[in-house]
Amino acid sequence: MNGDALLRGEVLRAAAGAAKDTPGVAFLRPGFGELLRGTVPGRPSRTGSPAAPVVRNGRVAGVRAERGPAPDQWRIRVHLAVRRGHRALDVTRAVRPRVVAAVREVLEEAPGEEGGGAPVVTVTVTVTDIT
Repeated sequence: MNGDALLRGEVLRAAAGAAKDTPGVAFLRPGFGELLRGTVPGRPSRTGSPAAPVVRNGRVAGVRAERGPAPDQWRIRVHLAVRRGHRALDVTRAVRPRVVAAVREVLEEAPGEEGGGAPVVTVTVTVTDIT
């Protein structure tokens, strides 16, 4: 694995952890590939405790990350389910700044990252279910 892939994995883990720990988030929505394989990393276990976000083949269930056109830009997409009794709008508004802060922290600590200012992180949150 090269340095960029390792950094991307750290960004994915940070974003997933921050989103998952937000009140009102039931779980991060797995992609079709994770559902077919039957392994959904980061989804709550039967006991109700969430599993740690696992990077598998460069992916984390419910989170996608890609670099923007500039070296210090990142675009994060989070797909999640909201707990019943929580407003989806309130949850998405709470998730976005948490993910931005977590990803910026990872990027600022990363050795060899270019750019003099704070990294630009754009987060899109999509609610796919209410449970």
